[in-house]
Amino acid sequence: MVLQLFLIWYLIVGFLLGNGVPHFVFGAAGKVFRSPFGQKSTPRTNVFWGLANFAVATAISGGLTALDLYSKFALVALLAGFWLTIYMFGTGIKRFLGD
Repeated sequence: MVLQLFLIWYLIVGFLLGNGVPHFVFGAAGKVFRSPFGQKSTPRTNVFWGLANFAVATAISGGLTALDLYSKFALVALLAGFWLTIYMFGTGIKRFLGD
C-alpha cells in the first residue's frame, strides 16, 4: 500500500517537471503565454511559474528520498507523469496559443 502511495508523489513530480518546461521556455524566449495568473501572462511571470514548478518538484523528490521512499518503479512513475504532461501540452498547444 505504501508503495503505491509514494509512486503517486513521483507521478506528481513528473507532472510538475513537465508543466514547468513550457512555461520556462516561453518565458525565457520572451513570449507571452498563459499561466495560472492570466491568459496573457508576461514572460517574467512564466519564468517564475516554471521555476516554481521545478522547485516544488525538487522539494518533493528530496523529501521522498530523505524518507527513503523510492524503488525501481519511482523513475517509471516520474517519467510517466512527465511524458503525459508533455504529450497533453504538445497536442493542445494550438488551443493555448490561439487565445
